[in-house]
Amino acid sequence: MKNYILLFMSIAMLMTMVSCSSSDDEVAENNNVEGKLVPMTFTATQETNVGTRTALNNGTEVFWKSGNQISVFDGEGDDHNQMFTLQGTGESKSGTFSGEASSSATKFTAVYPYTSGAQLDSDGSVSGITLPAEQTATADSFDPNAALMMAVSTESNKNQLDFKNAVSLVKITTAFACKKIVLTANEDIAGKGTLKYIDNAPSITFDSGQFKTITLKPASESGKIEIGTYYIVVPSITMTGFSISFDASDEYCVYTRTSTKSNTFNRSKIKDLGTFKIDGTWTHTSRGKVNKNDEVDMGVFTIEEKKYRVIFTKSNLTKDGLAAKESDYGDYFAWGATEPLYTSYTRGVDGKVTVNAWESGKDAGYVLTNAPYNDGSSSYTQYTTAETNINPSDDPARNILLGDWQLPTKAVWNALYNANKGSVNWGIDGNLALEKIDESNINGMKITKTDDATTYLFLPAAGDLIEKQFGGVGAGLHYWSGTTYSSTWAYYLFFQDAVVYPDYAYERYSGFTVRPVRLVAVD
Repeated sequence: MKNYILLFMSIAMLMTMVSCSSSDDEVAENNNVEGKLVPMTFTATQETNVGTRTALNNGTEVFWKSGNQISVFDGEGDDHNQMFTLQGTGESKSGTFSGEASSSATKFTAVYPYTSGAQLDSDGSVSGITLPAEQTATADSFDPNAALMMAVSTESNKNQLDFKNAVSLVKITTAFACKKIVLTANEDIAGKGTLKYIDNAPSITFDSGQFKTITLKPASESGKIEIGTYYIVVPSITMTGFSISFDASDEYCVYTRTSTKSNTFNRSKIKDLGTFKIDGTWTHTSRGKVNKNDEVDMGVFTIEEKKYRVIFTKSNLTKDGLAAKESDYGDYFAWGATEPLYTSYTRGVDGKVTVNAWESGKDAGYVLTNAPYNDGSSSYTQYTTAETNINPSDDPARNILLGDWQLPTKAVWNALYNANKGSVNWGIDGNLALEKIDESNINGMKITKTDDATTYLFLPAAGDLIEKQFGGVGAGLHYWSGTTYSSTWAYYLFFQDAVVYPDYAYERYSGFTVRPVRLVAVD
């Protein structure tokens, strides 16, 4: 397979070693602690793939491409990260890399691909290496920027670099075109970290910017991943479970298949997950448990410098799904809780709301000590940093409705509110006022698209539930966002007395209502 596949799972190549040095005065000005930098060349081999059944393309050689670059360090860890570039034009089996290196070094360490800012540490590991969470889809191949490899020369043959693979490949064949493919694991599978070389087997350990997802994206933003076979580069780890999702080319649809079994992804091996088809065995679409006629598309808004189609559910969240009517209050959730603290409540014809019974051990109601992640005092053990968005595992909308549903972040509520003049009207004819939409006689805020009066959100004025007391019922809106305000408070949408605040904040133990949303990226 003569293509742009780089440095991975190939038949070992033994190349002629060429080295040279120079005492040129111009080069002598570039000194390091070990000695001056001089022109040098390295030859390289690639690791033999063990077992033809896992070969990338059975029996086919992998070619280097002109312009390939590697990071070269001397074996003493002198902080110099030297860029070496493959010589020659076009594709070639020979891998002669040229650059400048220390004249006095007795051995060298190299990493593919070249990484600016990477550093050789005293224990021989290389820090500052990234396994990208976004990888470019290449037919019958993988993203070369993710194909991490490492080599350590010997003192007797210091210019020979025998590269070893630090990663594994996940093989996916899709029977339909899609916009992206996402691998999601319970463990960290991408991020910035350190390459270690132990017993001729390099591996990466993440220490910052970790991700539990890797997204395979088209080569261009406006393109798509066509029918075919693709590879995702992952670390050599055991995943306790994972899912593969496909954003299909049809409107809004996402297809997902999940494995709950432990799977080991071995270094320098390929795990073939087979062919994926839309055959009715998929777990859910992006709508999860929500029917299309139970959602409302409020249009396209710019959220944190990206454009999204913003789609809300028509009614509030309950512990079992969605409220039956737009005017129903739904359930009351503490921030970070995926279920209410009571077993049930009653809304009387007079508008009065009362809790019928509390969950076992929660009869103190919505108080600090019942809040998720409360440490038993006034502090929390999670989400202690301001402006942090809630994780899907703690998001009631995601847990109850599945799919792509989530709490609206602070940015989502602000985008909807700031679109008032151009796209939506808050209240009656744009005035901030409560109104009623059905025979239930329940007050609420009606947010209507300016170009389509039949498209609107109705947010019932359900008030709040703090300790054991309901407040503001019929007069105020308290809808959680998924963003923290501080180590103990979170943002929410607030309306009362003809004033709307899309980014108000209050104690996270409070019982507020939830209006789920999902965001569809717009190309």
